Order: sequence, then C-alpha cells, then structure tokens
Amino acid sequence: MYDMTKLVTRYFKVKLKNNKIIDVEPPKLKVFREISKLASTIDNYNEDEIDSITKAVSLALSKNRQRYKISPDQIENWLNYDELYDLLLNYFKWVGEVTNSKN
Repeated sequence: MYDMTKLVTRYFKVKLKNNKIIDVEPPKLKVFREISKLASTIDNYNEDEIDSITKAVSLALSKNRQRYKISPDQIENWLNYDELYDLLLNYFKWVGEVTNSKN
C-alpha cells in the first residue's frame, strides 16, 4: 500500500532581505499552476504583469515551514528585477528537482 503520509518533504531554504530564513515547501498543484501562470509574465513590464509577478513570488514564499507570510508589497520593497528573476528561476528549478526525484 502506498502511504502518502510517509513522503519526505524537501524545502527550498531562502534568506529574506530582513535576514529571516524560511524553508519554502513544495507548492500544492493548484498553487503551482497559479504561480506558473502569474510568473509567465516575467518578461513583460507593464504594471499588471509586475503585480502578477510579485503576487506569484508572495504565494510561493508564503508557503513555508515557519508559517511566515510575505505580502506582494514586501516583495516589491525587498527585490529588484534581477533578484526577482533569479529567485523565480531557482524556485522553479528546485520544484523541478523535487518533482523529478525519488523519495
């Protein structure tokens, strides 16, 4: 029998600009779809797309073991474009590694 409660959770460790360290959990599929959709606008620069990207990063980082919530406003205040882009690339790379690895 496959026991879903025995799955080993892996975490994406992130040090925030306020020096707080969080362990980001893998997203549920529903949230992952939303994050992926929102983050797909990363190469666009209008205000709506920037709002979508900051919301996506906020959603991703707020799913953490410490239950620390991160708002889109915090993302806007903490990160510049290069940092945001790099964070999303590394996050999606990590999600890919987690989903492709065996427990």
